[in-house]
Amino acid sequence: MNNSLFGLGMGFAIASTTSIAWTQPLQPPRTPQRLAQTRSQAAQTRILDLGVSPSQLQQMKSVGMRMVMPRNVPPGFQLTNILTRDDGRFQSYLLVYRKGASCFGIEGTTGGIGGFPAGTATFPIKNAVLGRGQLEQRPETPQLLGQWMGRGPFYRFVGAGYSLNNGSELAGCQNVTPKEAVFVSEALRYLDLESGLVEPVPVVDANSPTSTVVRYPTREELTQFNRKLKAGAFGNGVRLSAEQRKQRQAYQATWAKVNPTSAKFAGAWVAGDRTYYVYPSKVKSRVCMVTQAEGKYEFANGQSISRELRYLNNGLFWIDQSEVLAARDTGTGQLYPVFASASLPNPAGLTNFDFGFQNADCTTVLPGQ
Repeated sequence: MNNSLFGLGMGFAIASTTSIAWTQPLQPPRTPQRLAQTRSQAAQTRILDLGVSPSQLQQMKSVGMRMVMPRNVPPGFQLTNILTRDDGRFQSYLLVYRKGASCFGIEGTTGGIGGFPAGTATFPIKNAVLGRGQLEQRPETPQLLGQWMGRGPFYRFVGAGYSLNNGSELAGCQNVTPKEAVFVSEALRYLDLESGLVEPVPVVDANSPTSTVVRYPTREELTQFNRKLKAGAFGNGVRLSAEQRKQRQAYQATWAKVNPTSAKFAGAWVAGDRTYYVYPSKVKSRVCMVTQAEGKYEFANGQSISRELRYLNNGLFWIDQSEVLAARDTGTGQLYPVFASASLPNPAGLTNFDFGFQNADCTTVLPGQ
């Protein structure tokens, strides 16, 4: 990778490695209040009620990773095959559904995911437990392919022609329609394989951000937040020099030509004792987050949608200020500021992220370099 960080003239070196030392997920700044998790009151659904045979259920239990499957599929489709792969680093599975000459699959993996460019058409996905995603319609095979969803493991829809093990798992069949593919993607639910039940969708406190929805501030919330910000209730944040501000703006403007949705979030940001390094990706709407706290780093794929950047259970909100973003406290739901910074990550702390960067198409290189 190029040694420039955000075009600010500050360098670091990332050593290439295929061994990733993941840290435990970092919490956002401020001490979160534990919220009681209320289980859904809806009737429990057995996995066997979803067209899974007892022998298939036993096979799923042997996969060795957390699984999802669609709670609903288009009429006539049946689960015909369960395939697995373990390359020594990551585990993966593929559920194959068929109906006559039509087929599709659901893929899950514990890591090593990569991004891919947007297709000729993009269809939004809103899943109640995995969050938001996108289905891409592409000119090549597979012509229907979902962007990865979830916080890890990761899951997606795959269309006809896709192969998990370089075989013919989804060969010789026709695609479903994009509408049906979105329907299936939005029906994905976690499985409790030990109890044989589909996990219910949790009831979430209205003020708590979740992996499903990070609620953008209302007009009233933004008015109150801006009033506090102007009054200095949050402190003054980090003051950028004129040269740092100029370099940061130039970097974002260059990336805006390639990835306009994500470019405005790119750069270093700080809130309390946490620093966020937002790297752009070559994949449309994707960003790459490195969070630093107490000397530890966490890497996560993020997604920028209009005025929001979502990653893990958290979100950053664009509020029409180039050097201030807003975020929510995970306990109270109250807004707090995230200030632009010229901070640098510790090179030694980032040595294990090169493999993740490559697979997510993250980059520190300016377009054209």
